Amino acid sequence: MMDRIPTAITGLDELTGGGFVRGDVILITGSPGCGKTTFGLQFLYRGAVDYGERGIFVTLEESPARVIRNVWQFGWGIERLVKENKMRILRADPVAYTHYIPNHRDNDTAHIDIGSAMVETISKQIEQQVEEIGAKRIFIDSITSLKIAQNELQVRFTILELIKNLENLECTTVISSEICPGTSLYDAFSVEEYLSEVVIRMHIFRSCGTRVRAVEILKMRGGRHDETMRPYAIGDSGLVIYPRETVVDGGVANMAAVL
Repeated sequence: MMDRIPTAITGLDELTGGGFVRGDVILITGSPGCGKTTFGLQFLYRGAVDYGERGIFVTLEESPARVIRNVWQFGWGIERLVKENKMRILRADPVAYTHYIPNHRDNDTAHIDIGSAMVETISKQIEQQVEEIGAKRIFIDSITSLKIAQNELQVRFTILELIKNLENLECTTVISSEICPGTSLYDAFSVEEYLSEVVIRMHIFRSCGTRVRAVEILKMRGGRHDETMRPYAIGDSGLVIYPRETVVDGGVANMAAVL
């Protein structure tokens, strides 16, 4: 039987058959503002506070100070966890590598070399932090920042190498990825969705002038999962999913009423 860990997201364990499989890589995708960062930080913070699993937060975009400030609204004292060595924040800046990337598109070997060097550096930094505090959870926000190269081959190789390195750390890892608003499900498919064990899509709809948030599990290898689009909200304590309700035509309905 697979060893599972609590997701630390209210309502999600019920949809995943009891939580995430330990050691899996979970991809959270969605448009800007849907709550991907909140999801990942809740996975880390509540994992450390409620389940004693130390975590590593890798930010590729926002500064650590801004991230800490943004979650004060939920009462999450991330700075306290950092002081207690229950969480580490790693600031990685893939943009620093861009000036090494050749402008000519035909030099695929050079592109791959740069992508490999970037992933190797980030992976070593993550591995060091994991070993120092005995981390069991990782959140990377967001791998969209790794797609800075113009060459599609390099992007695929970079994401592939990163995910393979993460799988070797024996941690349960959540990674986020941006989807441009208006992008269809088919058009939005990416290499990270193929490589990740679990793919969760976060949606935002407009219905009668009201914003409706919905989450669905697109893929979960190694076990059954809920396939219905469920509403969620971001409240005073973080992100909450409502597993007994469903989203139909952009509106929320109680499952009993739908059935």
